[in-house]
Amino acid sequence: YEIMKQRIMTAEKSGLYDLPLTDEQIVNIIAKECKEREALLEVYKPEDEQYILAEYTIKELSQYLPKQMTEEEVIEIIKKYKAIESNTGKCIGLVVKEVGNRFDKSKIAQMVKMYN
Repeated sequence: YEIMKQRIMTAEKSGLYDLPLTDEQIVNIIAKECKEREALLEVYKPEDEQYILAEYTIKELSQYLPKQMTEEEVIEIIKKYKAIESNTGKCIGLVVKEVGNRFDKSKIAQMVKMYN
């Protein structure tokens, strides 16, 4: 948890945010840290100490993130917005805004484009 305290303190000192940080901003910091650790899982082998540490950190930090949505749940949101918005870019923005940190944002654009 020490690294999270450091990340939050760095964000506070950066001047990029109004203080105090909102819950959403802190969740974004935690999500970013998890994503960075997930990248390490692709670099190291399961028997490596760095892999085990990254996996443990992800497990611990994930407790503080909102429950992740399934692809099926996101598809339902996409269908809802596709029915009212024909512009793909705007539809992606609406879906990303509703989904927030509950689904991998990098997959949303591809999913929206599949449901044209």
